[in-house]
Amino acid sequence: MDRKDYLGQSMMQAVVLPARAAYLIRVGSEPGFRQAVQEASTRWGGMTEPILAVPDNGEIPDELRETVAAAKVEAAVNVDLDDALAQRVAAALGLPCVPIAKIDQAGPARFTCHPLHVNPPVQPSTLPVVAVDGAPLWQVAAAGLLSEDQAEELRPTALAVRPGLPDEYGRNQMYGATHLQSTIAQFGEHRSKAIGSLPAAVWVTDPNDIEDCVAFWNARALRPVSHPGMPMLLLPTGEVQYWLGPAQQLAGMLARPAEFSPDVMLLSRNVPQEHLHEIAEILELQRTDAEVKISEKFPTPALRQPPFTYKTGLDPRSWLLRDREYGLATSFDVHVFAGDASTLRFTSPVHFHTQGSWALVRLWGSPLDGLPRRDCVASLVEPNAQWRGDSIQMHTRAANDYSFALTVPTLAQATEAVLEQASARHALDKGKLGVALQAQADITALLEPGVYEAVIALTTPRSKELLRELRKIRAEGADDAAQLVELASMWGGRAERRYRPTAKLELSPQRASEAAESLCALGWAERGVETNCAQCGVRTFHPFEQTQRRPVCPGCSSPSRYETTADGLSVFYRLDSFVDRASDQGLLPHLLVIAALTEKEPDSYFLPGIDLWFTDQPRGEADVFGLFGGRVLSGEVKTSASQFTTDQLTHDIALSTRLGVDIHLLAAVDTVPQTTREQAAKLCSDAGLDLLVLDKSELRRS
Repeated sequence: MDRKDYLGQSMMQAVVLPARAAYLIRVGSEPGFRQAVQEASTRWGGMTEPILAVPDNGEIPDELRETVAAAKVEAAVNVDLDDALAQRVAAALGLPCVPIAKIDQAGPARFTCHPLHVNPPVQPSTLPVVAVDGAPLWQVAAAGLLSEDQAEELRPTALAVRPGLPDEYGRNQMYGATHLQSTIAQFGEHRSKAIGSLPAAVWVTDPNDIEDCVAFWNARALRPVSHPGMPMLLLPTGEVQYWLGPAQQLAGMLARPAEFSPDVMLLSRNVPQEHLHEIAEILELQRTDAEVKISEKFPTPALRQPPFTYKTGLDPRSWLLRDREYGLATSFDVHVFAGDASTLRFTSPVHFHTQGSWALVRLWGSPLDGLPRRDCVASLVEPNAQWRGDSIQMHTRAANDYSFALTVPTLAQATEAVLEQASARHALDKGKLGVALQAQADITALLEPGVYEAVIALTTPRSKELLRELRKIRAEGADDAAQLVELASMWGGRAERRYRPTAKLELSPQRASEAAESLCALGWAERGVETNCAQCGVRTFHPFEQTQRRPVCPGCSSPSRYETTADGLSVFYRLDSFVDRASDQGLLPHLLVIAALTEKEPDSYFLPGIDLWFTDQPRGEADVFGLFGGRVLSGEVKTSASQFTTDQLTHDIALSTRLGVDIHLLAAVDTVPQTTREQAAKLCSDAGLDLLVLDKSELRRS
């Protein structure tokens, strides 16, 4: 391919998964719980959808917040809360809210399908059990709930179900033979920090205890799907003793590698301890008071044998609240075009057996590296896309083969999108010079010892010096300062460019020569010689390519000669006029900092100086703004850290906060004192920003 925007072939990953929801019910609402379970029982991934019991005051306990964060759901579904309360709770959880009556028509939760679409069309030898109308709550929580009509509709299909006897709801949980467990077919985590093997969680409840049933439901919803290292079981009080062989059936579930102790956590919110011990006796479990041990290297790899141990008073949440990413994954190759459409084709890792369903597709890979995780950038990839972690998420029809035409924006385009969202208007002023210099050469050369200092030493003093003189002349302040700056910039450009020998670069001889030659290699400086006219007294720089056998003064045309020393011809260096102007405008410290940032994070892009306008506050200016390894960064650069006063820091961090960046940058060419670092860290912490400090130690290569 010969297109200029072609970046080559890259590998990407995709996952396919259902959109999942959290159900909002009133505390103690049995009808709300039943309705939520019935809805979850008809949705792919429904067993992993939490049910949140919301108090009347709308205050969300930490437990509910943690559950939602770990479950990574797409929406909150209002089952039986007041609409205003449900909206307020959903907003506090950072989720869109949809009433349960519209779960399949509106909002992000609708992008899923019935479990029938993803379950293999194989008739099981033993039909899974499901609770039907009127069943006790523990059966509803254990096996799912369908109306008689819903159950009848499934009987001719691969998901044929039946009501069961009480003990079947107990033992079928152990064998994966409940209807609810069928909702997680072809569903799992492609990344998880879950612990591999943990004690089994046997939850005991009174048959219609809503609190225990909700607690069990949510614990199971957070259990890893792909590698369920914590077996879970819900049992009712007053019934287990009448079942056939419950201890033997449980023993089959507990015969696991000896990597933990105890074997069982016996859990309940409301069942008294003495009743838990009675249940344990029926299940032939042996009580232990020993400390919990996880991932112990026991002396033998043999399976645990009866008597199995148990312990009460434990909380499994610390093991369940582990980070995970849902979806079945696949990899594929793609030809990537920068800033243009790239076609992505891959076979779905999920096989859909019927048509007409919906799903979520998430994509990630190196072409998306460096892009900020903002929805304004996701919309550049695909108009309706969103970020989910490091993945681009799209809502789509479920298919066994996917083809997408997606645009991979350049980092410059992504930066522009973030700026457009954060400000009413923005523009590059002197920053245009910096952008042009970044495009011309590899500015990381500024990090080499002595290169930055050489540029500063060779910079022609223009506008700043002239401005200083004009202020002296017009000490009465007749003109506006901005007018004086404009006048200084206009007339300062008329000064002849400075040129110097390496001896005047204020560096050691070796370092001065190396730095000057590095500038020439960049195209930022040129070598030459000097004539000193005896007739008119004018000193003139002559680039080597313009030297003559018999030099003449360019001013008066008199014969002249090139300056020499005892060692031969004197060599001088002069900056390119463009670089000279940029340095005079104060852009070199910005470029030096950008060079250091880019070296730290290659997938980065920065603008060296932007003017910003906002609808609700005055104009601002950022010395550096851009993308730092996928995060938005903005900040200030000073030649001297002493300029970072309290007022300056407060102003700079307020601007970064207003821009909604992730990282505030504080950079100085010299050393930033510890007190300044601590003050900036406190202000950034209060503003919810990360702080990045760069000074002399980070702005030079050793």
